Amino acid sequence: MNIPNILIADDEREARDTIKGFLIERIKCNIFEAENGDKAIECLKNNPCDIMILDIRMPKKNGIAVLDELTKLNKGVDTIVVTGWDSDLVAEECAKRNVECIPKPIPLGELYEKTSKLLKKRNQFISAV
Repeated sequence: MNIPNILIADDEREARDTIKGFLIERIKCNIFEAENGDKAIECLKNNPCDIMILDIRMPKKNGIAVLDELTKLNKGVDTIVVTGWDSDLVAEECAKRNVECIPKPIPLGELYEKTSKLLKKRNQFISAV
């Protein structure tokens, strides 16, 4: 079984650090980080990623634009959107693209459940404990 690669794309360093620390204590995985949408796309092009945890409001390219470009890349990356932007529009855009959506501040237990569920579906879940 391959160790999964997870991309955390969020312009807030604290959010990335929190998610990374939480996940690597619970799931055996490799973590990539991107601080804006352009870096997220660059990372996806250059690395095989299985899951992306994606913020919506980011500089250079927002999360919706990243999702649209990801579709064009046809990489097969499962995505979980995390956002502090409470909007029906965000929920609608996520539903259209068949991606999970979690509000900020991030309920880490819910993020773990959604991440582990996606990895189990891909037959890639390996517990770190």
